[in-house]
Amino acid sequence: MEPSSPDAASFTLRPIIQDLVRTRFAVPGSIFLVEDIQTIALTESRRWQVIRLLLGDGELCIQALLADAMHRFVHTRDITVGSYVCVQDFQLRQRTTAPDAGEPQQQMVYLVVHDVKTLGCNDEVRRMHDEQQLADEPSPAASGASTPMKPEPPSAAAGQVPGDGDDFEDDDMEGAFDEFEALAFPAKTPPPPPAAQPSKPSLPVALPRDWHDVQTPLKLTTLRGIPNLPYRQNWSCNVLAIVASLSAVESCHLPPYRQRTARITDPSTAKQVHLAVFLDPDEFTPRVGSAVLLTGVKNHRFDGGSLKKYASDRGRGRWWFQDPWELAWCDVRGIKDWWAEMEAYFASQLSEEVVGGDV
Repeated sequence: MEPSSPDAASFTLRPIIQDLVRTRFAVPGSIFLVEDIQTIALTESRRWQVIRLLLGDGELCIQALLADAMHRFVHTRDITVGSYVCVQDFQLRQRTTAPDAGEPQQQMVYLVVHDVKTLGCNDEVRRMHDEQQLADEPSPAASGASTPMKPEPPSAAAGQVPGDGDDFEDDDMEGAFDEFEALAFPAKTPPPPPAAQPSKPSLPVALPRDWHDVQTPLKLTTLRGIPNLPYRQNWSCNVLAIVASLSAVESCHLPPYRQRTARITDPSTAKQVHLAVFLDPDEFTPRVGSAVLLTGVKNHRFDGGSLKKYASDRGRGRWWFQDPWELAWCDVRGIKDWWAEMEAYFASQLSEEVVGGDV
């Protein structure tokens, strides 16, 4: 950075921003007019700051972020509104901005400037800017966010702005820009959301450990999908099914060496899936023909795809629900109606076989 020349003449700007954005090639030595300056403190201590310049080429403007090594020239007013600057080392960046309510995402282009020198000053632009500041008479709170920062005594500025020895990498610059954008360009206030509709469900929860409100839907797996889960064994899932049969408690080779088995079914498959319960088998007592919601059961390769509830799941709360009518998101009525139709069909088939045997 070189100080501005006191006898520098006015410059004729060349329109270069349009080509810069089109080619994405930052030409060293490009000359711009500084049309606005914004300084934002990112922390209460003001140690980290972001300085944005609005650079014009006589036709268009583009925003630019100053690298921290260049900040001191803004604070010492070597760079002010109205300065002609020659940008020696800079990069063109592009990012997707958060959309406003009802609007699509937009691409924002900006420069990151690492080296710049002043060439002179446009007195008319500086005078108009100063007059506008006086006319607006911003409050101290607003001036820090919308107008250039006034010079401070060297002793105060030295404690507030990072020195030349401070590291501020590109990643830091990107992070600083994120905060700067939020502060300098706040998003439009979205309209208030409509009143919550009781019938509108929340996003389904996959794991029972994250299921804190029973009225929040669980992600359910159909019995047909059990063999196709990401892992063929020990993948946790939740199912809603009909209990087709239920055994007595019997001995087994796994702790606690007692189990109860069941056959369950749902509309997705004609197969009745095997379920083995090792967790408190005496307490697993759903009625045959009832709809049962099973949470956190693990798949297994046995019988081409089966389910197990292990004793190691103890202490995780209630895991099975018989005819859970109280859960509005659970289609108990639908699966029970389907099972009633299936039972009627089986009964008719049995009746036909009996009649045929008597003939």
